[in-house]
Amino acid sequence: MTTSRPVFGKKTSGAAGHRAARPAQSQALSAKAEAFLQSEREKSGGQESSGGGFPFPSNSNNVTGGKPVWGRRVIARIVDELLVWGLVFLMFHEDLGRQVSVYIEAPMGSPEENAASAALFGYALLWGCLESAYNIGMEASRLQATLGKMLVGAVVTDRDGGKPGLGGIIMRNTLGRFIVNVVPFCAGYVMGLFRKDRRCLHDIMSGTMVRKRVPAALSEGYGEVFA
Repeated sequence: MTTSRPVFGKKTSGAAGHRAARPAQSQALSAKAEAFLQSEREKSGGQESSGGGFPFPSNSNNVTGGKPVWGRRVIARIVDELLVWGLVFLMFHEDLGRQVSVYIEAPMGSPEENAASAALFGYALLWGCLESAYNIGMEASRLQATLGKMLVGAVVTDRDGGKPGLGGIIMRNTLGRFIVNVVPFCAGYVMGLFRKDRRCLHDIMSGTMVRKRVPAALSEGYGEVFA
């Protein structure tokens, strides 16, 4: 009886053939992995971020807090205040300009000056209410940031770096903001410059922080699926 000798470079049948097929089988993805990849494709929309403009997040919670910041939030604050003041000016610029002129030109203590002063105070109060509503709406949303904060790459978080609760955001932008604005010499804001966590007075009152915006890592999700 003759036996066939293996020829160099030729595939053999039997057990060796089964062993050769195993790597290909191991490459097949499980149903869980396929579902995970499909969900990630839907979140990204099949497109990569261009890196330009405002860093709008997708529908998923893809932002997280990084290092606490102070300088960025100062710039963001100036931008947001100018945006809200610009909105008020666009809506009431004619009357606002007239009241400013009357306040400047009217004799001190005259009824005209008092009326103009009351009108200007009303516009300042309107600006404050609009800014509070704007801040609450933006920071409590999935964006976790106003347009100014988005421009400088900052995000509002809780003390642990997660998404803050609605109650904290409301406290931050109402009573907290009022108190920090009436503290003399802007001490409520400046104190954040000397704290390691960069928290200002209204942050401490509301249990929030302002951090550098960082894309959420997907490594944990991939590790769980493909482990």
